[in-house]
Amino acid sequence: MAGIGLLVLLIVSDLTVPLDNALYDLHARYWRYTPDDRVVIVAIDPKSLDEIGRFPWPRSIHAQLIDRLTTDGARGIGMDVTMSAPSNDPKNDEEVAAAIHSNGKVVLPVFAEAVTLGGSLQEALPVPPIAQSVAALGQVDAAKDNDEQVRGAYLKAGLGSPYWPSLALALLQLEHAAPNNTLLPGLHDPIHGDASPYLWMRDNYVLLRYAGPAGTFGRLSYVDVLNNRVPTNLLKDRWVLVGATAEGLGDILQTPDSPMPGVEYQANVLESLERGMLVTPLDFLRQFALAAVLLALPLLLYGLPGIGRNWVLLLISALLVLATCLALLRGWYVWWPPMTCLAVIVVEFVAWQLLMRDRRPAHG
Repeated sequence: MAGIGLLVLLIVSDLTVPLDNALYDLHARYWRYTPDDRVVIVAIDPKSLDEIGRFPWPRSIHAQLIDRLTTDGARGIGMDVTMSAPSNDPKNDEEVAAAIHSNGKVVLPVFAEAVTLGGSLQEALPVPPIAQSVAALGQVDAAKDNDEQVRGAYLKAGLGSPYWPSLALALLQLEHAAPNNTLLPGLHDPIHGDASPYLWMRDNYVLLRYAGPAGTFGRLSYVDVLNNRVPTNLLKDRWVLVGATAEGLGDILQTPDSPMPGVEYQANVLESLERGMLVTPLDFLRQFALAAVLLALPLLLYGLPGIGRNWVLLLISALLVLATCLALLRGWYVWWPPMTCLAVIVVEFVAWQLLMRDRRPAHG
């Protein structure tokens, strides 16, 4: 009973979260995969900035790029580019709106921001002429942990209620290539139904199996695509994500592997979602139930040939806990943080050793 109580305290306090994160990060470095070229990044890179000029560019430039991608037969376009403020020249907005409408499979980002310092959050949507032309909108919220590392993603988010799909999910939903809302993977927010309409709410949290560090996904320079210097077969029937990769554009996320442009983060979400490789963390009750069951391991092993209450018992128990964690992760894409269970087993083992050492035979 003391072990169960300690287990609850450790889970609720998050004391072992840094150790669990370190274990997940270590394992992820040996669990990478090779992208299969269904997702390609059109990068706003230094080369494009040199040839086109300082960013942000006139939206007529984006209109030309979208027209080029339409001609080349892109499967769908996710623009990780903000268009929430009107252009100085309204014709630029009209041009990009017309290009988006003509393509029919363009997703633009939505995010929350405070208009004034300390003010309430508002959703930043594309300007009306553009918003009316897009096939869908997708939120681009990055799921940062307490250590500022981005290990996962929220598939749904929104102001007051998580109704916006992520940019990657919105793209897949254009041709029904994604699971419906009831079948989406991810850890649910238990209080999102009672949220304030002024809070940015998130749901369906998943951990990512990153393909690798920044640069793993194929990149094409924005200016090369714009000027038709890229073979059509590199774009035809591909999911195309357009976004900044150049330093200084303020779109770099810290991942366990390396700093990564936001557009490549979206590429990891998109490919993992399409291939069913997103990892769902267990909620509190399931974490607790599994850990409570595994706390019985030392009792089950005790008394087996060659095993007593010694360090062999502790080692075998710890290895079985870690094996359970990795089996769930590799086999079912479920993340069970094992460090709380390991910590309780170690504490109980040490306490038993101390009790046995201090025990004295009774005198009659």
